Amino acid sequence: MAKIITDVLLKDGTDETTFINDVTSNDEVDLKDRVTSLNNMVVLSVEENYLDTLKSHASVLNAEFFENDPAPVTYPSIPSTFTQSNKSIGGTAAYTSVSGQKYLSLQHYLDTDIMPSPDDRTVNGYTSNKVGNSYFQTSPDGRYDSYRYLGTEPSSSSGQAGNDQTYFTTYTGKHVDLVVLEGGSSGSLHTGWHDSHPDYDDPDNPGTTRMIPMNWTGLSNTANNQVSNNTMLNDHSVGTLSVSGGVYCGFAKKASMRACYITGDGITAGLNSIKSWHNSKSNNATTGLPNPTVLIIEWHSPAKSKEISIRLDDVISVTDPTGGTTNRPGSGWGTDFTPFVSRDIIPFQLLDPIDNNWYWVVPMARQTDATYFSAFDQCWDDGIVIVSSNGNGGSVYANRDDARYNGTYVTTSGTINQYTMSLNASGEQNDGCQLIRGLTSTTTWYCLRAYGPGGNTKAINVAAGGNSGGMPTLDGYSSRGSGVDVVGRGSSTWSAGHPSDSTMGDGYKWNQFGGTSCAVPTVGGKAACWMEKYYTLNGAWPSPNQVKDAMISEVRATPLSVKTTNWSSVPTASGTDINPQQHISSSPCLKIQAGTTAPNGGHRMVDLAGTPPRQAFWNAQNFNREQTYKKRPTTGVLFPRPRKFDIPPIEQDAT
Repeated sequence: MAKIITDVLLKDGTDETTFINDVTSNDEVDLKDRVTSLNNMVVLSVEENYLDTLKSHASVLNAEFFENDPAPVTYPSIPSTFTQSNKSIGGTAAYTSVSGQKYLSLQHYLDTDIMPSPDDRTVNGYTSNKVGNSYFQTSPDGRYDSYRYLGTEPSSSSGQAGNDQTYFTTYTGKHVDLVVLEGGSSGSLHTGWHDSHPDYDDPDNPGTTRMIPMNWTGLSNTANNQVSNNTMLNDHSVGTLSVSGGVYCGFAKKASMRACYITGDGITAGLNSIKSWHNSKSNNATTGLPNPTVLIIEWHSPAKSKEISIRLDDVISVTDPTGGTTNRPGSGWGTDFTPFVSRDIIPFQLLDPIDNNWYWVVPMARQTDATYFSAFDQCWDDGIVIVSSNGNGGSVYANRDDARYNGTYVTTSGTINQYTMSLNASGEQNDGCQLIRGLTSTTTWYCLRAYGPGGNTKAINVAAGGNSGGMPTLDGYSSRGSGVDVVGRGSSTWSAGHPSDSTMGDGYKWNQFGGTSCAVPTVGGKAACWMEKYYTLNGAWPSPNQVKDAMISEVRATPLSVKTTNWSSVPTASGTDINPQQHISSSPCLKIQAGTTAPNGGHRMVDLAGTPPRQAFWNAQNFNREQTYKKRPTTGVLFPRPRKFDIPPIEQDAT
């Protein structure tokens, strides 16, 4: 056999000449190089089958063959830039003569460093305003604050809202698998819909869809047997996959996309099937590794998010881990509710279903954990990136490993009234809720627990933020609190449409999407892009924890903290709306009323309530953010070149 160059590391004190004479007395070993300037090292030519014997020599610390063709150090192969030109940013189905492919979603403007700010403008009676370097549109009463779109206006409009825009990015989530796990049913699955819509097209293979119908193992519902039925998408998943991976509406424009449905099979069985599929993936021929999975959780339990309410004046103390305990002053709390709000407990007004009086109450989620969190943890530990929220029920929550989860609570004494909220007889979450008043002797109530998929440490927890640059509050319905990791885009996000939506000038269905159903996948699409970038630079896919840390590190501190009302001097509980002028919606806030308040989207507020002001952001230009992290200080020791980690956390800027 041919002899192979072998590097040998000798033990300290070894006489190299004696060692060389000893080993080269064997026909299997020749001296290659004494390498005299290197201590305790020698290069030999060794027969391959003699290496183990050489390693066992009393003077050898280690020996290994030298690879004749080590790879040269080269810069990794960066994907070519993906560009979309002459686009209006925002999107509206109001002008059906316009091609839906003319638009990109507002997240392309608000959540990247690509789009320039437009000039001041007046369009359709709405006057542009400038706040710093951000522009927004406001209605005559000052209440609304929402972008409509930026770029060429349709011909039926009355002006122009800025110039057409160009979006470009290096990374598009290629080789990442996006999966949505859908709860409930928003209409039947649509035959062939996944094959035909241009938002699902593969930019590398025009005319080919990136939607992959699945027959999910172990699931019996026909919605999960998609291949033979040629069905994959229902009304809801049309939007969730569009705003995450759509060519026009999402960021992960080259990711593959799949949908799985809970109905008829259950949450745990659905997670099991997805986990089994993830673990059985074969290597991708291009990357040499199995594709990673981003799992987008698309269900919530809105009636359980505020399932329990107790009257504020029945509370005798309120406690949290850092602020300690505040006792009720006398027999009631008066009009100063700051002891609650300072602890991220947001009181609501409730109409008693028996005595027909309004009361200020402390609303809380069901006090027990859902059983599927063990399944979440196991999926995460197996490498699945989970992106989730606690839904549209207006819940305020902390993560389960946060001291506030069990450490923020109120106490009562004796027998008090308890209100229980549930869905009405139809079971439809968008119908007015039922309220049941009963009696309870429970004395301790945990105010920041979450019931639903939110609040798990092994997930990226998302809140829904408004599509606004001037007054970017959270969408009123969104779950929120310290348990939120990042904020995604909610209401008024441009999306592919389902059969009942508007047909645009290109002959396809388009519309606007919203809710945490929209915010979660907007974050999932950005995560997929970052994962492709990590793979390109490192030759390996990132762990879920690395993805979560990256999504948090790239945020912008744009979500604003706005009080829903004056919490130090609240009005008497009544049917009068609390309708803050700075809120993005005119819907009333802080109400729980049987038959009127819908569990899904009906429990509204503006307060961040402890939500970190972290808007998910995609660094499309790949800048080193150390110098662009915050405004440069003009004086002090950090002037003129601050380091990112020498500056206080960005959360301090937004409060």
